[in-house]
Order: sequence, then structure tokens, then C-alpha cells
Amino acid sequence: MDVIARAESCWGIPHGECREDDPVTITEQAVAALKERAAEEPDNADHAQKLSWALINLAQLLSARREHTRADQVALESVAIMRRMLAR
Repeated sequence: MDVIARAESCWGIPHGECREDDPVTITEQAVAALKERAAEEPDNADHAQKLSWALINLAQLLSARREHTRADQVALESVAIMRRMLAR
């Protein structure tokens, strides 16, 4: 299973039920992989949409850990991606 699928398996599941050691770490790895895909194919809206979704999930995970500053930054990055997509 690739890193993105592993991260997706944790989203929406309480931390205690996620099979991954650290949902934040695996989601950060998924975000990095999705950023690479988006950079390789900037015109592929699917990559941007998946990246935005991953960032929102990361923001939720960070917020649950009370890492609100990082959660805010990640959420704003997701919003910026969505705005660029909508502007096309």
C-alpha cells in the first residue's frame, strides 16, 4: 500500500483506531508525495484536489493534538490550492 493510501485509511478514524503508528506523520508523508505529483503535473486538477483534501485532514489531525498554529497554516495552504483551482 502506498503512503497516500495508508494516510487515507486513517482519515476520519479516531487516533486509537488507526492502524498506523502516527497518523500525523503518515499524513505529512502523503502530503509530500501529493506535492511531488502536483509539481510534476501542474495541470492535473485531480492531484491538486487530493493535495487539498490531504492538507485538510492533516489540519484536523494537528488540531486534535492541539498544534493549532501548524493546523492553521496547513488549512490556509489547502484553501489557497482550492482558490487556484476555482480560478482556472
